[in-house]
Amino acid sequence: MFEGASTLSVDAKGRIAIPTRYRDALVEMAGGSLHITRHFQEDCLLLFPETEWVVFRERVAAWPMSASWQKRIVLSNAVALDMDVSNGRILLSPELREASRMGKEALLLGNGSHFELWDKQVYATQEALARAQALPETLAHFVF
Repeated sequence: MFEGASTLSVDAKGRIAIPTRYRDALVEMAGGSLHITRHFQEDCLLLFPETEWVVFRERVAAWPMSASWQKRIVLSNAVALDMDVSNGRILLSPELREASRMGKEALLLGNGSHFELWDKQVYATQEALARAQALPETLAHFVF
């Protein structure tokens, strides 16, 4: 279960280093084999260990025709990556960096079985917009 947020630098070649606290788990789960793709609605990328990607890909492939564009966005932009185990780096393709409006600072968010990777400023803007809206009905009576 991945959780937490990390600010990362994106170098001139589009490489990021996965934080140390996640590297061992990613190697153990999938030997450092990862998949990255575009989110079907948000301006972020989804990063999966290979084992979780296989499960997610099957779920996406089963989406109905009414979601054909969302399926296309996710599956046609998927890229297999091998994490450089010695330094934890992965390379983001120019296409994925452009699609997510990725600049020089990224935010890696643990989201359970996978990660979201956001441009840091894009995330801050989206979070501010979300906080300004009323809570979704499903959370209106949530207590903790």
